[in-house]
Amino acid sequence: MRRVFSAMTGTSSARPVAVSAVDVDEPYTDERDESFVVEAEDAPFVEVGGPRGTVFSPPAAKPAPAKPVTPAKVEEPARVFPRIAPDPATAFLSVRFHDTAPRVPAVAIGGPDAGLVARYFPDHPVSGEYRTLRDEIAKQLPDATSRALTLTAASPEAGTTTVLANLAVTLARGGQRVLIVDANVTRPGVAQKLALRPAPGLAEVLSGNLPLTWALQPTPVPSLQALAAGTATDASAGAIGRDLPKLVGQLRQWFDWVLIDAGVWGVVRERDATCASSDAVYLVTREPDADRPEFTGLRTWVKQLGGALRGYVTTRV
Repeated sequence: MRRVFSAMTGTSSARPVAVSAVDVDEPYTDERDESFVVEAEDAPFVEVGGPRGTVFSPPAAKPAPAKPVTPAKVEEPARVFPRIAPDPATAFLSVRFHDTAPRVPAVAIGGPDAGLVARYFPDHPVSGEYRTLRDEIAKQLPDATSRALTLTAASPEAGTTTVLANLAVTLARGGQRVLIVDANVTRPGVAQKLALRPAPGLAEVLSGNLPLTWALQPTPVPSLQALAAGTATDASAGAIGRDLPKLVGQLRQWFDWVLIDAGVWGVVRERDATCASSDAVYLVTREPDADRPEFTGLRTWVKQLGGALRGYVTTRV
């Protein structure tokens, strides 16, 4: 820009220069305006002449500021801890875990009870007696496609659960579908006899807390299933008298034989009142007790409640 300016004005750019706008029609003079004095090095390019007067070029773009340089990250060296030898005199804190989570009681590891002679010793003479019992009961209900039986006793020593379980095994060995229902909610024994879970069972089903199909359990004997007593509550005890007959009606559609363990008669009156929903009621007693007044009175009591008393079974050891 200095060379062009010097060639047009005939001046040197080594010193400050006064520049004024020049009209093309006026002669050039060397008069200097001290109010417009700039350093030649900073003066913009000026094009003199033209119909629009003096034209100034835009100032040079300022260089972008340099980006700050981020110093490189210096990693700290890993800390090294000295190894400490254990002091024999130091008493360390000893721990041991104690599990308090609730669990379902474990079933018997050895399998079904040894008193199930019909399962373990089918050729034993006592197993033959159960086959006779099976045949006699079948003769009493010849035309029924599905049979529901209630077994109850006058005393807990009669062995009702053992008789019912052996009878169920004998029926199932013939290929018929058999279900044991443990309605002895005060002293349940079916689950232990067959090495099954004691709960959930009948109590949960009658309370509406569990579907029936979830409560049924298979047994080691093919074609034989069981409905354990479950965990009895006030609600389930009251539901026995109201809902057990309806439950028995549903079970008839699934099984050929439904055997109900009613425990000791008179303990749960709501359960005793459901005896009429069974096709037959059988009393179980020890042989020496068959002539006692409590047993003979029980026979009358069943009939008064509408139960179909069809016989009784005596036991002896």
